[in-house]
Amino acid sequence: MGLFDKLIKDAVGNAVSEAVKKAVQPKADELAANAVSQAANALNQTANQTAAAAGAANQAAAEGAQAASGTEAPSKEEMQAALGTLGSLLGGFAQRAAENMKLCPKCGEAASADKDFCPSCGAKLPDMTVADGVKCAKCGKQNEPGTRFCSGCGEKLPAAVQAEQAAAEADAEVLKQWAEKLPDFPVWSCGGSDMELEQETGTETESWRFSVTLVTPVAAENAVKQYRQVLMQNGFKTEGQYPDEEHLYKRVNGVSCHVDTEHCFQGDADSPTIYLDHSQPTGGYDYQKPEKKQSGGLLGALFG
Repeated sequence: MGLFDKLIKDAVGNAVSEAVKKAVQPKADELAANAVSQAANALNQTANQTAAAAGAANQAAAEGAQAASGTEAPSKEEMQAALGTLGSLLGGFAQRAAENMKLCPKCGEAASADKDFCPSCGAKLPDMTVADGVKCAKCGKQNEPGTRFCSGCGEKLPAAVQAEQAAAEADAEVLKQWAEKLPDFPVWSCGGSDMELEQETGTETESWRFSVTLVTPVAAENAVKQYRQVLMQNGFKTEGQYPDEEHLYKRVNGVSCHVDTEHCFQGDADSPTIYLDHSQPTGGYDYQKPEKKQSGGLLGALFG
């Protein structure tokens, strides 16, 4: 972790996505490049310490400057004090950025507080800024950006509530698309979040890929088993020469519907991927295993 990343983490905790960091980065670069010259008037005695911290952010350059000038390196205590000063400055910049920034619920990009729609994707922006989102509605405490629960009373903060609502709406939209585009396949009803439905390309038959995230790998396995039960309750069953419950089929108006759960855990263990297509089972529907022919004569009767 670089110096800037560490200072930001110390100053604002796990900030909302990368937005606060992006907003603060230019100011941090300015401080490092100019040895916090603009902060010197306000900080007086701490200006030199802050300049030393800025030099620490680029250790190689600082060492080179010291070698050229013969200046004695700051002590450990001086360095710690300077880093603390710079961290406080960055924290202040981050807080001011949060007060003048909105986050897009769709793409996660930052926009200025005066915007109503996201400049990156056109989605409607929330009414509250990042800072508003972490101000507790119950006790009024102003929490750090990225906080989910109030550190003063434990209440879930507005930004966390809004994020959950946006995620639920996005998942509902995915399931709505499923119902519209794949009406012959039972819609997923087994929980989870961060749902995605994408059409596969380069396949012989129309094929779709659905993914969802569960809280644990065990929950993911149980959800997939539950979905298989839903399929069978809707008339899907094992078919073909190699029947397997991980490949379930159903004919709807003469069209084959196939659900593949065999390969659903090739990625993350808590994020299964289910494949839906119109392929035929190997050997066809209602496959019958050929009867073994007996050889003729007495030997055939005895050993056939």
